[in-house]
Amino acid sequence: MNHQRGGEEEEDGKKQSLKVIFRKLDLEKRDPYLESETKVTKKHNGSIFRVANHIKEQNPSAYEPKHVSIGPYYYGRAQLKPMQIHKERSLTHFLKRSKPPLQSYLDKLMEAVRESYDELDKMEEWTDDDEFVMLMMFDGVFLLEFLSISRGHQNNKDYGSNDPIFGVDGYRLIYDSLMQDLLLLENQLPYLVLYTLLSVSRELPDQSVKSILSWLMFAPKCDPGLHLLDMYMKGLLRDGQYTTNWDEMIVKHSASELHRCGIQFKGVQSVHGIEFDMTTATLKLPPIIINKQTLSTVLNLKAYETRMGKNREYNSYIHLINSLVESSKDVMLLQSKGIIVNAFGSYEVVADIVKEFSKNTVVDINSMSAVVVQQMDKYYNKNTKKKCWRLLR
Repeated sequence: MNHQRGGEEEEDGKKQSLKVIFRKLDLEKRDPYLESETKVTKKHNGSIFRVANHIKEQNPSAYEPKHVSIGPYYYGRAQLKPMQIHKERSLTHFLKRSKPPLQSYLDKLMEAVRESYDELDKMEEWTDDDEFVMLMMFDGVFLLEFLSISRGHQNNKDYGSNDPIFGVDGYRLIYDSLMQDLLLLENQLPYLVLYTLLSVSRELPDQSVKSILSWLMFAPKCDPGLHLLDMYMKGLLRDGQYTTNWDEMIVKHSASELHRCGIQFKGVQSVHGIEFDMTTATLKLPPIIINKQTLSTVLNLKAYETRMGKNREYNSYIHLINSLVESSKDVMLLQSKGIIVNAFGSYEVVADIVKEFSKNTVVDINSMSAVVVQQMDKYYNKNTKKKCWRLLR
């Protein structure tokens, strides 16, 4: 009897909770995801955001820095503290070279840089604007100094050639590891910070500063972006304009199958060169380098484009590469054609990495990567039917 009574009370509790929910419904309340989308569209607010948990939990280490923190999200992590010494050195060198005093930079940086971080308001340690601006300068100078050296800018001659971070010879040993960290989605610094630091220090015209930054950030022919990862992606894609569509493109044939059907493969410079030449039956694709840093970089580029991109050109290209690679035989074929650059020496390892970085890929059905799939499928089916007809005769 008591058990039945308890069950009735529990059920009544459920009914009460639903009543409370219904009473509190507010039809005027804005959907938080629409609010977020409006911010991104209008002001690019929150352009430096956290990777969604359901994506990050599959491979957390691919999204977290191992050597250097940039911005507030990973500042103070124990394993990243050794790099702080080098940040201090870079700031000292930068200010010694600078004509304007330190305060000139801090004053300029106080303008609106907080809005670039999606979850900054939830981080109690960064409620002090002065402290936050100092962080922006601290990390911004480090980024400018490292990019200047690594991109071959020789004006900063006040470092020793064997300096492990900023030396013209020394930086090469750590370049790949640092660049992997600098291209992480949660480890970015607003473009405005770098623009401000460069414009104050050089006293150059607006367009000259933008041109220098585009070159430093691997996108020499592109307009200003939101941060280094954004500019890096622009450099890869050259701002292709394709309509977004959330449908998945259907891929049926691996590189080996297509090759047996007569389709050839040829390398081109960028994704804007992707095409299927029907006359010569040649698929033209930009090369993809597969090394120790590839998985992390690709995953972060995909996550960023999915949230912020106008299209899904990079995601679609990665999906196409994945569709072509079903086994080590496909890797061997694409490597021989210059489409895959293999830094491992193992076809099986590369095939595994391709499968791993292709998870959770969102495809644009109108992208050239999707268009060539449809074209190749028609060619494959047409030529397969011809071969079958010859066998039956």
